[in-house]
Amino acid sequence: MGSRPIGQVQTEDVLSVLRPIWETTTETASRIRGRIERILDYAHSHHWREGDNPARWRGHLANILPKPTAVAKVVHHAAIPYRDLPAVFTQLGRQDGSAALAARFLCLTAARSGEVRHALWSEIDFGKQIWVVPAERMKAKREHRVPLTASALMCSGG
Repeated sequence: MGSRPIGQVQTEDVLSVLRPIWETTTETASRIRGRIERILDYAHSHHWREGDNPARWRGHLANILPKPTAVAKVVHHAAIPYRDLPAVFTQLGRQDGSAALAARFLCLTAARSGEVRHALWSEIDFGKQIWVVPAERMKAKREHRVPLTASALMCSGG
C-alpha cells in the first residue's frame, strides 16, 4: 500500500495491512486503522482523493472485520487486596523514580492515573495543601479540588 498513490488506495489495500494482525495484535491493528483513516481523510480534504474513506470503521470495515472486542478479550488486572496495600505502599517508598512517586500520589489522592500523569506543578498549592485539576482534564469536565495530606505533598515534591 505504501507505494500506491493515495488517490488509488482501496478497501482491499487497507485490509491487506489489517488482516494479518487483526486477531493477534488487535489493539495495534485498530490504532493503525484509525491512523490510515485520518491520513485518507486529510488527503480527501486536500482533494488528493475522491470517494468514501476505505479505512472508515462504521458502516464499512465493521461489516468486513470482526469487532475488536470480539477478537481481543479485555483482561483486567486483579486489585491488590487491601490488607497487602501497606506493604506495597512501603515498597513503593523504597524505590527511586517518578513512577513510584506517582503511584504513591495516586493512592493517597484516589485520582485517575491520567490526572496524576499529566499533573502540573502550577496546579498544586503547597501553602493551601490542595491540588486543583482543571476541568479539561477531568472525565466529568468540571474542575476538581483535591485536598493533599503531608504524605501526598511529599510525593509531589513539597
